[in-house]
Amino acid sequence: METTAIVLAGGKGSRMNYAEKAWMLHHGKPLLTHVVDSISPQVDMILISRNNTSDPRYDELPYPCIADIAFAADDIDGEATKQQGPLSGISACARHVKTSLTLVVPCDTPRLPNNLMQKLLNGLGDASVAVAHDGNNEQPLVFLAHTTALEEIDVYLKTGRRSVKGWLEGMNHNRVYFETGSDEFENINTINQLA
Repeated sequence: METTAIVLAGGKGSRMNYAEKAWMLHHGKPLLTHVVDSISPQVDMILISRNNTSDPRYDELPYPCIADIAFAADDIDGEATKQQGPLSGISACARHVKTSLTLVVPCDTPRLPNNLMQKLLNGLGDASVAVAHDGNNEQPLVFLAHTTALEEIDVYLKTGRRSVKGWLEGMNHNRVYFETGSDEFENINTINQLA
């Protein structure tokens, strides 16, 4: 089935002096480039979720870059309001997805496995979402979902909650186990990890 990837590039690195994490260099390339290079052979389309609309580097990418949009808990008219968190980015991008499946990955995991998409698809089964598990921890920002399931994010955000884990708990989801002890899902969160 055709799949669109949403790469979450909206986070500010608080442990990196609040630099735009997507553009921090890791082995000579931006973190975002590592992730895109890893997943582009595995999917049909890529969307970039961003919350920095003033950084011109996003405009130079060959992929649509979508600004975060979410809904306030008391917003019954559907007026877009500023709301932080990855779910708002996923929700904004989901409005542009035309494929039946959506893969979600963060921009700070530069060593994602080259069989990520296939393994998650194999583990999806009858569930709405398949979430990667590295053998030690669930990776809530690495998942494959039926695109229609992402419509539930807005319902969840309107309750005032923003936790990805909380949203997943309310969904019919499967865990897909990858190799224990692998660094494939390591998040780059500090400047020392960038070397």
